[in-house]
Amino acid sequence: MQAKTIFICIACLFLFLVSYGQSTDSTRIKAELHGYIKNMPSIYFGNNLDSVEFLNVFHNRLNFSLDLPHNFLIKAEMRNRFFAGSEVKKIPGFAETLDQDDGLFDLSFVPINQPGFIWQTNIDRSYINWFNEKWDVTLGRQRINWGIHTIWNPNDLFNTFNYLDFDYEERPGSDAIRIQYNLKAMNSFDFAWKSGKDGKDQVAALMYKFNRHGYDWQFLAGMYKEDWVLGGGWAGSIGQVGFKGEGSYFHPKKNGTDMVGVLSFTTGLDYTLEKGWYLSISYLLNTAGDNNYQPYGTGILLNPTAKSLLPFKNTGFVQVNKIFTPLFSGGLGVMYAPGGSNFLLIFPSVQYSFAENWELAFFGQHFFGEQDHYTTLGNSIYLRVKWNF
Repeated sequence: MQAKTIFICIACLFLFLVSYGQSTDSTRIKAELHGYIKNMPSIYFGNNLDSVEFLNVFHNRLNFSLDLPHNFLIKAEMRNRFFAGSEVKKIPGFAETLDQDDGLFDLSFVPINQPGFIWQTNIDRSYINWFNEKWDVTLGRQRINWGIHTIWNPNDLFNTFNYLDFDYEERPGSDAIRIQYNLKAMNSFDFAWKSGKDGKDQVAALMYKFNRHGYDWQFLAGMYKEDWVLGGGWAGSIGQVGFKGEGSYFHPKKNGTDMVGVLSFTTGLDYTLEKGWYLSISYLLNTAGDNNYQPYGTGILLNPTAKSLLPFKNTGFVQVNKIFTPLFSGGLGVMYAPGGSNFLLIFPSVQYSFAENWELAFFGQHFFGEQDHYTTLGNSIYLRVKWNF
């Protein structure tokens, strides 16, 4: 039986249970709708301002939830984005990229695709959840967050996200079933299964979480597309310094006896000082990566996977954040991959809440690297206004 057929059968069973619960006690039904509206103009340029490209993104998100009797919950969330400007014309196949959906069900749509203007709608959450003191079961498009580290997450097998995609706070979801079982306080099992279109690119894994000696630990095993995967992670502190890390080892299914595999591993330290200062340092290892990789512009970080979060073998990241007032904050991130390309990224940001539910923010992303000589690969500057409702 195909994966999509199994998925639909399980969904029908869940809907039957929800209907039963609703008919026996309708007084506990509660519906909520919230979201936000954002507008973000941006410019893109290289070594100078002779070739400046402009892009404006108008972004609306709607989050709907329905609490039902007997511990059932239904959620549906979607985002509408409208792209306009010269950058839309410049990027070949931009609309086709937006229209792609790797889930069992195609829930990404491009109603308008015109030169210089594109409208995209994407449903990135659509699931039903049931829970009690021991069990928590979720079916549908959902966010399965198995990562521990702040910047990179090799344990995030189901819906890897791009850290530099700062305008997507919710992060992507997966068409999956997830079953969590709580053994006791701080101890639990977590199983999830995700299947791509026509049963391809399947991901299934079991995770065990527990707490020992003041540290949260997790271990996982399963299959990741064409590989077997083993992984784990930890989160704790050394004195006042936070200490986190996680890693996953991927071994090809077809060559199980070979000693060839890929290790994706990250670790880091973070420290919160007085007067609103926050410092962190992180390291990422991708044994299949190549520090001689030649990046071009800002496109190298668009499609990360748990197996290859970055194309480089070794990457470091330093971040400094400062809360100046309860309404005003800023930060600076610097990412560097040594080697042939000497890739460098500088990522400044500033946020200001100028009214209730309103925020104004500035972001910059400046890319440098070694090609024929060390040069600017690209610059992106964003100005965003956001209203939450």
